[in-house]
Amino acid sequence: MIVRLTSAAKAFGVALALLAAPAALNSQTPTQAAKTDGKAFGGTVAPVALSTAQTPPNPADLPNFTANPTEQSYYSAPATLEPAGVAQAPGSVGYQAVTESLANRATFPASEINTTVAAGKTVIGDPYTYVSGFSANGAQGTCVPIPSAAISPGTYEQTCNTGYVQDPGAGPQTCQVTLDHQFQMVHKYECSELNAATNGTDDCASFAGYYPGTCTYTGSRPGTCLLFFGPPSFGCAEPGEPVSQLSCSSLVPGGTLLSSENAYVGSTPNDSACATWKADSNCTPDPDICTDSTPVTRLVAGMPVTQPCWAWDRTYQCSGPLVPMSDCSELDALGCTFVREQCITEELPCLTVDRVYSCPIPPVPQVNQQICDADVYCLNGECYTIDRTPNTEFKDAVVALNAISQAGKEFNEATLEIFKGDRLTCSKTIFGLTNCCVPRGFPLLGGCNAEDIALKDRREDGQCTYVGTYCDQKVLGICLRKKEAHCCFLSKISRILQEQGRPQIGKAWGDPKTEACAGFTIAEFQQLNLALMDFSEVYAEFVDAAKVPAELDVMTEIQAKITAYYAANGL
Repeated sequence: MIVRLTSAAKAFGVALALLAAPAALNSQTPTQAAKTDGKAFGGTVAPVALSTAQTPPNPADLPNFTANPTEQSYYSAPATLEPAGVAQAPGSVGYQAVTESLANRATFPASEINTTVAAGKTVIGDPYTYVSGFSANGAQGTCVPIPSAAISPGTYEQTCNTGYVQDPGAGPQTCQVTLDHQFQMVHKYECSELNAATNGTDDCASFAGYYPGTCTYTGSRPGTCLLFFGPPSFGCAEPGEPVSQLSCSSLVPGGTLLSSENAYVGSTPNDSACATWKADSNCTPDPDICTDSTPVTRLVAGMPVTQPCWAWDRTYQCSGPLVPMSDCSELDALGCTFVREQCITEELPCLTVDRVYSCPIPPVPQVNQQICDADVYCLNGECYTIDRTPNTEFKDAVVALNAISQAGKEFNEATLEIFKGDRLTCSKTIFGLTNCCVPRGFPLLGGCNAEDIALKDRREDGQCTYVGTYCDQKVLGICLRKKEAHCCFLSKISRILQEQGRPQIGKAWGDPKTEACAGFTIAEFQQLNLALMDFSEVYAEFVDAAKVPAELDVMTEIQAKITAYYAANGL
């Protein structure tokens, strides 16, 4: 923007130059000396101002600071503030200065004000036409394109596996398991302990060597009545000793045999057809599968027998020797860096190892950008290039403010938590074809469920953090299928706060099998130091949101317009 000074302002500038830099007058005009002194003064003040802005407030440095001012009563009673101000205004030095300045302020002709306002509106309507594209000498500035390199905005953790698999060998082998039924000849006897003669039975003493063991007590019946009672009704007044009933697996010498019959004793599985694989240490049986269950009651040797299942198929998984395997070469090709490893089975030595790598997030296309030397200011017809020092703290402040805003959005009033996540898992067959935990930027293949797909989408958006891996299925100490546990949050900033905030307060992730992705409590969130966190992953998003139209394509047109403007107005 071109700034023109009035005669009074010019005279003031000359006087300022004479007072501030008398030595410079020998070689410079008063105007030039004043400008030189002003630039030097600004250079000395800027570092002080920056240091002051970065220094925590100190009450001792604040004029008239009081720890508990009487004015704090207005906070709890704001309605009293205005009447108190009105009452104190007449005696206030500040009030008097303002009112006096209003009464004695300088005035400007309406035409001059209207002309200035009109010029300002013109610039506002088409700012790029008037404020860019020129160097300090008034010529068109030079714009240098920034190399358009695709840069990764950050990293994420991805896993792979090393370990062993068993050679398939003979493969699965199936055999049939049936039932063998046992029958036994049973001999029936009766005996009495005290009154065998009266009851007409054997004396139980004759069975002493067979009971318990060969003979089994199965029940009793009433013995002979010792005393009856007469009319008008008849009955047994004194029952005799009960008679014991015995079932014996063999004949008892001297005993009075009542009867003999063939009885069903029970059934036992017969897996003789599986003997070959049962004896092979490289074969492991799967659970038996019932293949014959209807009807449940059948006649066996003319006797009814009830069984829930009558035959089974048994499959043995037979394998050969252990073979070393690894699927980590894909991550090496992606430029990932090894971080740590863990055994995901409990057996020793460990046969399946999960390796964790730090991988670069796939880069996003970068827009074409340029650096131009057209940042100038002009004073009294002379223009200077502005030297600017990039402010590296602005982006941190913007992200921190956004984090605070996000905390308000994600506060759970029911649990009093902030930034609570969702637990999502994906599965992968170890050294197999089904992999639903692929690196970012790679597509999922078949065999993945809805949770796998949901986790994939949220990982691509940068919302998820890897918690850990656990084995979901194993055989003989070898993991066949694993699951990765991730905590996914509502935004990328929420995820970064969780990842970098937990170590600050000692809040570690839990067991991958049970981690519930808890949020921060209010007390925990207050302990976080956002200044120590790295938000570089989200800086690009804020830069994209604040992009202005590219001006390189219109530089020539801009210069032509301004040149024509000066020519038309004789400037």
